[in-house]
Formats: sequence, C-alpha cells, structure tokens
Amino acid sequence: MTTRVLVCVAGAETPGFWTHVRDLLPPDAAVDLFHVIDDAAARELEMRVFRRPGHPPPRTLDERARAAEQRGSDAILDDAARALGLAADVAVGRGRPEQEIVRRAIEGDAALVIVASRPGEDATEPGPHSLGHVARFVVDHAPCPVLVVRLTPARPFVPQPMPPTAPRPPRP
Repeated sequence: MTTRVLVCVAGAETPGFWTHVRDLLPPDAAVDLFHVIDDAAARELEMRVFRRPGHPPPRTLDERARAAEQRGSDAILDDAARALGLAADVAVGRGRPEQEIVRRAIEGDAALVIVASRPGEDATEPGPHSLGHVARFVVDHAPCPVLVVRLTPARPFVPQPMPPTAPRPPRP
C-alpha cells in the first residue's frame, strides 16, 4: 500500500527544504507536488481597476494573465520536481492557497501534508511567528497529519533566566 504525500510548493523552498523532505518521506510514498495560484491579485484588479465586482477584466487581458500565471506555476513545479529528485505527480490549483491545499488533501486522500514554514526573515525565529497564515490554516484544518519543514535552520533555543522577583513583604 502506498502512502499519498501532498507536498505544497510555493517557490521559495531552499535546497535544504528538499533534502529534509526526501529524508522524511515514508519509503512507500507516492508524492504529489502541489502549487496554488493565488487569485487574490485578480480579484483586487477587478475591484480597483474595473471597479465592478463580478465583472472581470477584458478577456484578452485575463487570458494573457492566466497563461503567464500557468507558465510561472509550471516553472515552479519543474524546479521542485528537479530539486526533490524523485518521481512525483504535479498539479496546479487556483484560489486561496490555504483552502486549496486542504481541499486537495481531502480529494487526493493524502496521508500526510508537507508545508514549509514562513518564508523570509522570521522563518528562523521559533514561536508563533514561525508559521505563515497558509501553513497555520493547513495545520488547523487538514484531514491528516501535517509536517512543517523550516526553510532555514532555526537558531538554537537558549532559555532566558527568569527575572528576579521582589521579596514578599513579611506577614503582619
């Protein structure tokens, strides 16, 4: 029996991320690489430029934008497949990334979802800011276990000494 593993690809993954993913995959893993085109920019364009919600931009502009997004997604997934170095199925979703990832996990019967921690400077800091909103949503709503892999190594945790407390006043 194979274990379906959904690996979420944003395009910011480092070589170290892919090394960790390869090392952590179950031996019988069937890997699905999944990238989501966030359509928030298209919705924003619709609201701000065309000022008519529900009325998309002219068809040729919309088609060119979608084609460019698809080419970008294909390139991201090609790079991811090459970096992973294992056989994998690839798929592109469109919508809100956090919701599309959970939907894909449900529909694809994933046994495990792998996401990256927050990209950028805060990724090295342990604590509540180490996860972005997409990873947090997936952790909270996925129908299966979720493995979060840091994009960059965390600095070692060094416990801070507790500040001294004021002495208690004597009891009367």
